[in-house]
Amino acid sequence: MKRAVMILLVLALVFSMGMAGFAADKKTYNLRIAIAVNPPHPWHEAADFLVRELDARTDGAIKAKVFGGSQLGSEETVFEEMRLGTVDMLVGGATTLVTFVPELGILNLPYFYESIDQFRKVMAARGPVVNKFREIYEETGFGVRLLTLGGGGTRVMSNNIKTITHPDDVKGLKMRVPNNPEDAKIWSSAGAIVTAMPWNEIYSALQTGVINAFESTLSAYNGSKFFEVAKNMSNTQHIIMTSHLLMSEISWKKLPEEYRKLLDELSDEVSDIFTDKGLEFDNEIVKEIQEKYGVTVSEPDKAAFVEKFQPLHDELAARGKNEDLLKLLRDTKDAVSK
Repeated sequence: MKRAVMILLVLALVFSMGMAGFAADKKTYNLRIAIAVNPPHPWHEAADFLVRELDARTDGAIKAKVFGGSQLGSEETVFEEMRLGTVDMLVGGATTLVTFVPELGILNLPYFYESIDQFRKVMAARGPVVNKFREIYEETGFGVRLLTLGGGGTRVMSNNIKTITHPDDVKGLKMRVPNNPEDAKIWSSAGAIVTAMPWNEIYSALQTGVINAFESTLSAYNGSKFFEVAKNMSNTQHIIMTSHLLMSEISWKKLPEEYRKLLDELSDEVSDIFTDKGLEFDNEIVKEIQEKYGVTVSEPDKAAFVEKFQPLHDELAARGKNEDLLKLLRDTKDAVSK
């Protein structure tokens, strides 16, 4: 009898240890993904994809949640939070963070690419350009990991004063630019009076007259309802937006190796979503904002804008000490265009 009881106790102990191990394997990881803009937007499409796939492919072990509309703060604030591990991931515009990573400024060259397809090839998820920027992030020591880069739509200029069809029309406009010297140089070269401010301050600044012009992607313009306060849009398409997916190193290191590999795999798909959805949304939104919201969309003298802005490439690279990166971009563009 005693022997039978002992056997049962041993079996119970083994079973409980096994269940404890199973529970440990099923630990849940909660990730917060920050986005500055509101949906619909390519960034939200990419983030929603991550949420679904991480949940499905880890059997619910990774629960990610998206916080859009700058709920967790500006992109600069979120970057600082990621360094501390209090925010896990950021989906946004790469060049917004040049204050922390000056090399990102080279991604803001106006009229650098001849087509979206060329951009896609240069920004291949495992290609030389994206890999170089992964190294740059690692070398900063900030504790933020670059998972991928991709597109996000073309950038256009909007204002609440007049129709813009030529670079000369920009002169005198009070224009919001992101907090980076490249954007400031581009638009001041056309005579704009530039003011750097966070994305989430643009709407009220337009209402109060602090600014009367800004540039953005079509998706961001639509999602943030700027058609309410800036009904003149010039379809300049001066820059193909470079989007990024970042992750806190603290959050990254908490994940088991198999989940890190999964994130790397999904990041490659995110790169394509950025670019594909950016193009798709561009095509849809131009028609929608005209018909639904009465926005005046003008087709500018593109050749005049190219002539004005394209010669700035070398100067912009030199200002940021990014000559080597400009060479990498040019060499990669030449290689993929053969």
